[in-house]
Amino acid sequence: MGSVFVFAGYIDVFETPRAELESFTTFTWLLVSIILANTLPKGIWSICYIYFIVFGIFHGGLILVNSVNLITDHDTLYQISFWFNSNQTENAIHMINIAFLGFGIGAMVFSKAVKTEHNVSPRDEEYNRRLYHIGGGILVVFIVLFFLVAFATGAIYSYGAYLRVVDSNPLVGIMFTYIYVFISLALVLVAVAHDKAFGYLYFAFFAVWALFAFKLGLRGEVMFPSAVTACMLGRKGRVMNGFLLLAMIVVFLVAAGIVKNARVSGTYDGGADFNPLNAVAEMGSSLRAVQEVISWREKGDDLLLGASYWAPIERQFALFIPQLDRVKAEDDDRLLNVKVIKVAGPIGFSPVAEAYVNFGEKGVLIIFFLFGGLMAKLDNMSSSTKTDILIGVALAPLFIMIRNSFAHVPVQIIFGCAFAMFFMFLAHKRKE
Repeated sequence: MGSVFVFAGYIDVFETPRAELESFTTFTWLLVSIILANTLPKGIWSICYIYFIVFGIFHGGLILVNSVNLITDHDTLYQISFWFNSNQTENAIHMINIAFLGFGIGAMVFSKAVKTEHNVSPRDEEYNRRLYHIGGGILVVFIVLFFLVAFATGAIYSYGAYLRVVDSNPLVGIMFTYIYVFISLALVLVAVAHDKAFGYLYFAFFAVWALFAFKLGLRGEVMFPSAVTACMLGRKGRVMNGFLLLAMIVVFLVAAGIVKNARVSGTYDGGADFNPLNAVAEMGSSLRAVQEVISWREKGDDLLLGASYWAPIERQFALFIPQLDRVKAEDDDRLLNVKVIKVAGPIGFSPVAEAYVNFGEKGVLIIFFLFGGLMAKLDNMSSSTKTDILIGVALAPLFIMIRNSFAHVPVQIIFGCAFAMFFMFLAHKRKE
């Protein structure tokens, strides 16, 4: 029934007032969340559910908080005033509705209960221990490297300083990018191989780094690896108390709001904003990317018909096949992370925006139905060390894509799988 109302509203069978549209979108998000929590075999600890919640915060958060009129941060109100009340944004909210419904339907259609075995033989325990320490060693190395680069360049002092360093020295920016990639991949090894008997040393290292990175303003770099880690622990059945989880989320949101103010002012001297919904609203500004691509279509841009999904794969083939032309990345508008910066600036991107600019509103439904099905299929796979590691390294770029384009996903998945296979092989050889 919800999908009927959404599609009817979108094709103007009847006009939905803006306030009611925002409330309905919030209701859709919450309703699908409740249904998934109660119907998915692993509930709130399934990959489907964790992805849906993170995706929802970044795409429905602003809609939710505005619908209850609880945005109290003046800077957020100022920033969204340039685009949030436009007709394109109204259509973008319809697209978010469609994405919520498509993902939810796909997840429920393809989910099935899978028996998970938690018995580990002594030989497997020793293998996991080696893998745990290999991953932990890599994690510590790249965390130390992060601090060395950040202090040496002065990027550690504020988010503004970080941006100036990255903008003025592309090589440093590339170094930070690879540091985040290796931290994320190493954390997957640690989370999958972990056992209570191994202790929590490497998680503590990550937590210390996360505090500094989060204070600096690198929220996505902390949030997405943490979400993937939650997915991996959920697959192993190592979940935490629901009330503790809720308390941690509230603390995180309050901290995110404080960090957000520091990102704007460069310091923490302006006082703290303890309204956690301001952080939800600010992160929900990913809606801007959807609004932007709708305006492209209204100005006459043709649908890409899958070109942005094929472009990064074609560009890799062109490295080995001389007959294929490889346009410079900055000139290839099929790479939507490149185009959006040229047209609108560094506003991030969105899988909803990418689906829409390729296939229109029907494409949003189809892509997110398939995406929900993909996440369900990953949940359906029996848990083992090898399987969970490969799922984890593949999930990392998919979570990052919540705020970015598809352009980097194929390469990062291939690289992540190669990384994982090498260190799993190394752990086996050391065991032998």
